[in-house]
Amino acid sequence: MASRALARPSAIAAIALLVVNDHVLKAAYPGFVTGKLSDFAGMMFFPLLLAAACEQIGFRRGMTTVVAAMIATGLVFASIKLSPGAGEVYRIVLAALQWPFRAGFAVLVGDPVPAMGHARLVTDRTDLIALVALAVPVTLALRADPGTRARRHAPAPQASPRAAAMRPGAKKWFTLIAGLWPPGGGYGYTVRPRRQ
Repeated sequence: MASRALARPSAIAAIALLVVNDHVLKAAYPGFVTGKLSDFAGMMFFPLLLAAACEQIGFRRGMTTVVAAMIATGLVFASIKLSPGAGEVYRIVLAALQWPFRAGFAVLVGDPVPAMGHARLVTDRTDLIALVALAVPVTLALRADPGTRARRHAPAPQASPRAAAMRPGAKKWFTLIAGLWPPGGGYGYTVRPRRQ
């Protein structure tokens, strides 16, 4: 499910936005908007990426995996923005993940291999507004779930002739319980006592 959601145009656009913003727009147009764009983009696709990775290693729990990934992403993001210790760990881990690409590029162009160092991190509490974008991966996963689509496009249950024939005024005296009684299906009625 998460893999299908990650392949949707909205998720791909979020990944592209993060890359373009981090490597082009922030340098060309530094400011409030470009400072927040990457945070919003990351919240939109990272839970799906995390859930898709879980699916690839055999942990398939459908929406439970996506929701767990969303919660984990939100907690880590908030801790990075609020805790200096968590921010420092993030800088080290991100630098370690980026270093092989930086080193490979340096070798290709004939430059010396750079030290791993620390990634850059701007800790701004107002970045927490990006947490609202965590609704996007859940929405994308729901739309990518075949079961959700089947339920959404299923035909509405038809009322029995007896229920359809009830006069509008009589309906307020009855509680119509569909599918509960009788045991084989159909409709049951609870009659409100008549006043004497």
